[in-house]
Amino acid sequence: MSEAWSQPETPARAVAPLAWSLGRASAAFIADLEQISRAGGHLLEPLILAAVLEANQALINQDPALQLEYGSQGAAAPDELRRPVSVNAIAESLDLPFETVRRRIGQMAKAGQCVITPRGVYAPHAAVTSAAYLAIQASRYARLKGFHLEAVRLGAVPSDGARTPPPETPAQPIRAADRVLAEYVLRTSAGLMALTGGLVDGIVFLELACIGLAPLGDADLAVPAAELGRRLKPVRALPLAAHLGLPRETARRHLQALTERGFCRRAPKGHVAAVPPEAAAHAATLLDENLINVRRLFARLDQLGVLGPWRAEADARQA
Repeated sequence: MSEAWSQPETPARAVAPLAWSLGRASAAFIADLEQISRAGGHLLEPLILAAVLEANQALINQDPALQLEYGSQGAAAPDELRRPVSVNAIAESLDLPFETVRRRIGQMAKAGQCVITPRGVYAPHAAVTSAAYLAIQASRYARLKGFHLEAVRLGAVPSDGARTPPPETPAQPIRAADRVLAEYVLRTSAGLMALTGGLVDGIVFLELACIGLAPLGDADLAVPAAELGRRLKPVRALPLAAHLGLPRETARRHLQALTERGFCRRAPKGHVAAVPPEAAAHAATLLDENLINVRRLFARLDQLGVLGPWRAEADARQA
């Protein structure tokens, strides 16, 4: 078992300081998005809804003109452009048991978040234009803007580029940005699943890492793994369960599973994220891939004209 959050130390798998610092910022970003999207509800439902929407909107995601046409908050795609997706396809994409997804989608359908048809499931126009959904979407957009500033500060993405969006860009391209953001979140979730062995395990591990690393500065990440492990802030099971909206016993079960596989260790004041030696190379690859994925995220947003006003606003603040 690993005794620390293990930054790979072999020269062939060493993680660049930029990828390491961005990984910490990305963990905080994903954790915040989970809290925003959940809005006090079930932990899995935002990811299930994101997977449903991504499948429903495949035609839009593949067409730059449609991305802009349905890019503002007030211009959600009509139901006839939404392609239904099977429950089984959603379960497979999230590596969740079919019955778990079927049950959650049934609850979501009762709440009006999705519609179940013989051809599959889709999130209707009414659900993604409700006041509650628009508020969540706006909060995700604001957090995305903050993450962009952090990525620029770290040097992960360039600060230069256009300050004026293309004429066809919506005044507030919140919906277009949200679709691109969902792709990044689902890609990151898939990486965590592959590392830890499951979606909920991955979320719990991410939360442990995020809380543990939060008090540390960027320079603190460069210390040897054993020393870094001693500096991580421990997390107790009960507040972790409350933060994630999980029953206490469910949280304990996932912490136990992570501990048995070496992704968590018990400390005097709680639990600390760790990476077992046999998974260190995989974890290093995920950090490297995250740098690529973050750059892809903001390159896509730049093509949609999202970043121009953010850059202009940053320029005005510095003037």
